[in-house]
Amino acid sequence: MRNVQFKRLLDTLARSSAQAVTTLGKGEKQEDELKDYLYVETDIETDFKRLLDSSPPPETVIFLCGSSGDGKSEILKRYHKRYSDEFSFHLDATHAFKPDQNAIQALDQLFEEHKSSEKPLVVGINVGMLFNFSSQGDKEHEEIRNAIEAYLQSGEEISPHFKFLNFEKYPKFSLEEGKTGSVFIFELIERVVAASDANPLYRAYLESIETSQDKLTTNYRLLQIKEVRERIVKLLLSARLRFDQFLSARALLDFVHHLITGPGLLCDNLFVSGQNELSEVISHFDPCSIRSRRIDQFLIQHPLGVKEQAFEEFQADVASDLNVRELDAASWLRFFYLLQDVEIGNNFHQTFGDDFEQPLYNRYIEIWRLHATYDGGDKTPLRDFYKDELFSALMRFGNRLEPSLTKRGHMFLCSRNKVFISAHANLRPDFKGIEKEPVANIHEFPVCIKVGDQRLRTFYVNVSFLELISKINNGYRPNKHDKNTIVILEEIIADVTGVIVNSNRLLFSEARSQVVLTNEVDDEEFVVGGEE
Repeated sequence: MRNVQFKRLLDTLARSSAQAVTTLGKGEKQEDELKDYLYVETDIETDFKRLLDSSPPPETVIFLCGSSGDGKSEILKRYHKRYSDEFSFHLDATHAFKPDQNAIQALDQLFEEHKSSEKPLVVGINVGMLFNFSSQGDKEHEEIRNAIEAYLQSGEEISPHFKFLNFEKYPKFSLEEGKTGSVFIFELIERVVAASDANPLYRAYLESIETSQDKLTTNYRLLQIKEVRERIVKLLLSARLRFDQFLSARALLDFVHHLITGPGLLCDNLFVSGQNELSEVISHFDPCSIRSRRIDQFLIQHPLGVKEQAFEEFQADVASDLNVRELDAASWLRFFYLLQDVEIGNNFHQTFGDDFEQPLYNRYIEIWRLHATYDGGDKTPLRDFYKDELFSALMRFGNRLEPSLTKRGHMFLCSRNKVFISAHANLRPDFKGIEKEPVANIHEFPVCIKVGDQRLRTFYVNVSFLELISKINNGYRPNKHDKNTIVILEEIIADVTGVIVNSNRLLFSEARSQVVLTNEVDDEEFVVGGEE
């Protein structure tokens, strides 16, 4: 029965659980206690409370907006209890007041009633519904519709009577120095496993292990390890950077539920696809897909029963300390990855540390920070990135039909009858552009380039683009599978060639000779010369 109670409380975290969505009704006492305990106050909630405490005038409408499952209803429920005497609340703009009424008509009715109300109105609404109302709402509410449309287009509030707090403006991840990762996500997972009497899950866990230890208690114990939680947050960050993965509070709790209650050990639940939305994405980072001599050797030898003595000693320590035993080669490798920062026995698992490194993401974070924090000071780190990585890849890819042009600093323009036409490409970082250009989010940074003294438009690039230019510099030739990323590369090159095609010196080259066409002598006189 004690194990049943532990499992029942864990199921409260699941997205499919009836207790996952907060309403103004009451749930079971223990489930409500757990939800209250797990609640983490966010920056958007702090700003929301500050706005309520500012005593806005009665004609004010406050929109708390975002996406499904991001926590709007939980915030609104809490503040409805405290401020219902001072504000009117509409918790969910997808709901109607009558069976024959749709959500748009319900909002029309809500705003009509608000006109005669003596209280400011607070509305919980998805961004999609905001868009729908701006285009389909009643003409009588044109002022509200215009305010919504202006906000959706520019992110600006055009009237003091309409306030917007958008979850999308409060990212869960940060790449700032010393804050890389997510304080919110780490704290949320930490609360689930905190060894505290205030934690209903921990109390149920203690009762459960008094009678038996099973997969649930083992996974819960693994998640109690701080370094394991940090590794999971890093994986979620990588997923956010690579796939722009949306992370709602509800999805995160469902993910934690899957890690603990999924079909296998936590390390397998984390990486095996087909079970959970976030694990589906994280499966792309499965350490079993890493190709290195040591990893391949382990995956081949373990099923054959070929084991190092150090590994056998490590297995014994893990079985004793964490109740983990009898795993297959893939599961052990995932276990090594997840606990790579944890000291266990003879630390055999840490011998794979170099194989598990992800230099691409570390480099992306470094380059993102350089752009985000550049204030006109030291140019060297940015100059090195542009010269040695970005410009090198642009020249290699732009000159893929005639690689010899790269040595001259020329970029290919076109070819006629086996004659290549090119011009000098004086590529330089646009430091003033970098300094002025805002870095609005973590999944992209601005690339600012000058050709000579002429500035190009700003391009925004992501981790996939950085990976592509790294591969090109290592000899890779992009193909049709890279089309989503290569489009940006081609657009940059098109902008560069659009400038240099007007150069006063063009190089015509073929297999054995080359000539230069120039008008440097006189604006109206063209001169043809020999080798440059």
